[in-house]
Amino acid sequence: MAGSDEKNAGKRPSRAAIRQVAVLVGAILLISSLHYLTDPRYVVLHGIYQRLYYGPVILGAYWFGVRGGLLTALVTSLAYIPHIEITWSMNPPYEASQYVEIVMFYVAGLFVGLLADHQRKLTAQYARAAASLERANRELQESHEQLVRADRLSALGEMAAGLAHELRNPLAGVTGALEIIASQVPAGTPQAEFSGIARKEVGRLEDLLNRFLAYARPRPPAPRLANLGELVGHVVALLRPEVERQSVSIDTAGAQPWPLLRVDPEQIEQVILNVLLNAIQASPRGAVVQVRHHVEGGQVIIDVVDEGPGIPEELRARVFHPFVTTKTKGTGLGLAVSARIVNSHGGSIDARPDAGGGTCVRIQLPQAPDGASGSGAPPVTGQP
Repeated sequence: MAGSDEKNAGKRPSRAAIRQVAVLVGAILLISSLHYLTDPRYVVLHGIYQRLYYGPVILGAYWFGVRGGLLTALVTSLAYIPHIEITWSMNPPYEASQYVEIVMFYVAGLFVGLLADHQRKLTAQYARAAASLERANRELQESHEQLVRADRLSALGEMAAGLAHELRNPLAGVTGALEIIASQVPAGTPQAEFSGIARKEVGRLEDLLNRFLAYARPRPPAPRLANLGELVGHVVALLRPEVERQSVSIDTAGAQPWPLLRVDPEQIEQVILNVLLNAIQASPRGAVVQVRHHVEGGQVIIDVVDEGPGIPEELRARVFHPFVTTKTKGTGLGLAVSARIVNSHGGSIDARPDAGGGTCVRIQLPQAPDGASGSGAPPVTGQP
């Protein structure tokens, strides 16, 4: 019933059209009243009134096209003919001229309506051309962004290769030296504490270096059949300590069975891990992070929805670019790496505002060719 109401509402005339019709009817009634109320002896006035009829006829044609012009001419003639029969029947030549004038109402309505319809077609063509130009401009901007991203990737690849050569060996030496120091100092001393802090920072540097390399020189995917539910369940289990630390929960319940994918399981797990970790860290304490999924047109769609403040609009288009982040201590590489992995699998990833106020990151991947489904969903874990 709701759909029927919406369809009928679409067919109803707009308020502007109703006002225009009211103006036309009012004008015709006013001019006709002047005809009927003016003494026939004032022939000049009647001639003026007669020409005034062209006003609503031309307006009707301009506003509503050929049909509007002819319909307005018809209403005008119906309003005027009784006056001709009553007032001018005793003067056949003048009566005949009045009927000729009525024919001219139809001619005026037809020609002005044709011009108005032609103008509308040209306006529609211009609008389509403008929309096409806007799409082309948008595609050009997207191509420019891809070129910028490619330039960044090229520079990052060169930098990562240099970092790998220059930093890995020194970091390994520093790590070894710190382990020797830690083994020789008693536990609980300031030296042991500082040694632990130094090892933690060195590990952070190694992790950052690995992220650079993962983005700049990604390993090509090795696809095989994998159950999406198992991948999500494994990631949720890995993130349990973070879930408890942030005091949030993860809801993986869904109406549809978990589908099979032909993907590189390790890489897709990395994507889900990056996206889900961002959602957990963005959500306030007590929030529920949802992992929803469904299959549509041979595509598996995974939505990770948080209850955080959302991504600023100015960053939304660039959130998958390297070094773009909303975190104070983030590197801006997690989502960039995820986008590279998803694209290499023939899928897509984007971030959009969720109806609940947070952010929805949508991952879209091709379903396995056989379309088989897995057995059951992973349990809801991560309760604080």
